[in-house]
Amino acid sequence: MKSHKVIILGTSSLLVISFILGILAIFNHKSTHPAEETSVDPPPLADVPIAIRRNSSMITPTVKIAEGVLMPIVNLGGAGGRPGNYTKFLEIGGRGLDTALMYGDPTQRRVGVAVRQAKASRQDIFVTTKIPCCPSYQGWMCGKKARNSTADLERDMDLLGLDYVDLMLMHSPCKTAEQTMNVYRTMEKFLADGKARAIGVSNFQASHLKDLLPVAKVPPAVNQCSMSIGNHDDITIQFCKKMNITYQAYSPFHSPVDIFHDPDIVSIAAKYKVSAAQIVLRWIVQNDAIFVTAGMNQRYLEQDLAIFDFNLNEMEMKLLHGKQST
Repeated sequence: MKSHKVIILGTSSLLVISFILGILAIFNHKSTHPAEETSVDPPPLADVPIAIRRNSSMITPTVKIAEGVLMPIVNLGGAGGRPGNYTKFLEIGGRGLDTALMYGDPTQRRVGVAVRQAKASRQDIFVTTKIPCCPSYQGWMCGKKARNSTADLERDMDLLGLDYVDLMLMHSPCKTAEQTMNVYRTMEKFLADGKARAIGVSNFQASHLKDLLPVAKVPPAVNQCSMSIGNHDDITIQFCKKMNITYQAYSPFHSPVDIFHDPDIVSIAAKYKVSAAQIVLRWIVQNDAIFVTAGMNQRYLEQDLAIFDFNLNEMEMKLLHGKQST
């Protein structure tokens, strides 16, 4: 099992209902926090001050996903024509940016610009992107036609304007295991050519991974899937742990549970003087996963980064995990 030992870097060195919910969340791209969806302040926490808990050193915790590759636990994404505030995220100490070819050309270009204009060095910024696997097994992404994965990789890099990416993901499995493997082989060559430091997958269930792993030369470093309180695929999460694949959560706030008003979550947040969103993110991290959020508001970006100086106890973790929807 991969050791998710957190490493602290300074500024200079620095997964079928749930799947559909998560994908809809990304492409509708209602932002991470309710205030950005409604243009009003987030739900009050009984006048408890929400801690930002950031200091001037702006440290970013990471996990090892592959040999010599450290990935930030906190990552910022954007989709559906509404990119995240990548530049501000980097300014306040964030180091992980997430995008995808299917998110659209403007979003891709914005990520590249943010990286090139950042004060942080390129080696201290972690860029994740994705190419589609077509025809997709769900059919939502690219219809029934196959795509040229080599051309998709080249287009992705051209839009970003970067010499390499830190992590290239397959956005979803193809319709068949053979099609999936064909695209993955192209990604393995991309890795061997030095265009990516690591490769992985997204929206893969345990069954998809069981088809891929026996034939892959390079096992996926990451599986990025929808995950939140009330919306988590425990079978796939545990399989990824067993196979040493880092599990990354997207859409952490999209859930059948009203996570911003749930009495248990609100009560726990008040106890630690943090927001309900921070409780959700901390729960994800303590389940040995990393995450990607989306948003523009600096206050929320800061809160996403500020979840490393408190710990949920065992009873709280079990309570929150028990909210899993069936």
